[in-house]
Amino acid sequence: MDIEKIKRQARQILDNFADALASVEKEAKEGKEGQVERDEFERKEGNGKEGNAEFRQAFLKNAPAHDDDFVIAERGEWK
Repeated sequence: MDIEKIKRQARQILDNFADALASVEKEAKEGKEGQVERDEFERKEGNGKEGNAEFRQAFLKNAPAHDDDFVIAERGEWK
């Protein structure tokens, strides 16, 4: 196949998709965008699960600084 022919076909596909997407975005703006109707607003909290001690030890061992069961770090510093 010719490279130019492939480029024209790809451009046509993208243009068709963009046109279709524009109409979907317009419909979303007219309605209640991002809103979900639910019977209950908040979830019910449970008792939780027991943690994995091996994972905790491995995680803390990898941390540059920790105190008992807590990692001591500043935002963006531990990379």
